[in-house]
Amino acid sequence: MSAASVYSATSSPVRTLIVTGANDSHFANLRVLLGSWLTHMHNLPLAVCNYGMSPNQVAELRRLPSIEVLDNPDNPAEHPWLGKARTGRFLAATNTPWDLAMWIDADALFAHPLPPIPPLAADYDLLIDAHIQSVGEIVHDCNLEPLGLRRDDAYFSSGWWIVRRNCLLDSYERLASAVALKGNLWENDAFVAAIYAEKLKIRNVCGSVWHARGKTSLHTCEVRGLQPQHAGQPIYVLHANAGYHQRPDGRRVFDRPELAAIQDHYEAVYLRAVQN
Repeated sequence: MSAASVYSATSSPVRTLIVTGANDSHFANLRVLLGSWLTHMHNLPLAVCNYGMSPNQVAELRRLPSIEVLDNPDNPAEHPWLGKARTGRFLAATNTPWDLAMWIDADALFAHPLPPIPPLAADYDLLIDAHIQSVGEIVHDCNLEPLGLRRDDAYFSSGWWIVRRNCLLDSYERLASAVALKGNLWENDAFVAAIYAEKLKIRNVCGSVWHARGKTSLHTCEVRGLQPQHAGQPIYVLHANAGYHQRPDGRRVFDRPELAAIQDHYEAVYLRAVQN
């Protein structure tokens, strides 16, 4: 019986841990994400991988006792993309038991509570967001051969995903290290290559509703108050990876005022929480 099948066959609860990461220059974005987590997803524990946050930033996070900060003693300050690829190494230091790890980029936010994850993940290795473009349309030539990718392979987004324990993460780190700083999206390229290298069983649950980003519904979604929607359905993850400008503190601000208002709201939620 596969590890994924065990999850569907056992009566024990499947434990999900939300994981993100940031350095000092991305900390302002992290505040927005954490405010949205406090609002919608605080029923699940959250860990922040420290890629080089300042001592004051770490101290600020520790004002929220439900957040765990994870350090990498081998390299305490490294490129955030390489740090993300080393998520498995960071998770080795967590005190939180987990069966499923939910990664979300620090420049994204939870716009709505997610539906129960374990039933969707049963019998799958990875819940993922398929890209509208292929490998050949995105990956630079310098990374195709080292990563073992074909031009006609499907590409996947690494901004939000859920993986079961004991798969993907080791390969992700190894492949990202092999192509670090090469090509345009080497971290995401390595993520895609790790999926193929391990022949993972994937479930595409994201699309325009789960994960609104530059290549899905970010520019076309409707907004009702603080709720972005696509085709009348609530969007779960709103990702500031396009259509934004940057504040002096590094925080990405959506160009669409109605989306920027959502970011401001969750930033305020976070700031109130750490000041109490």
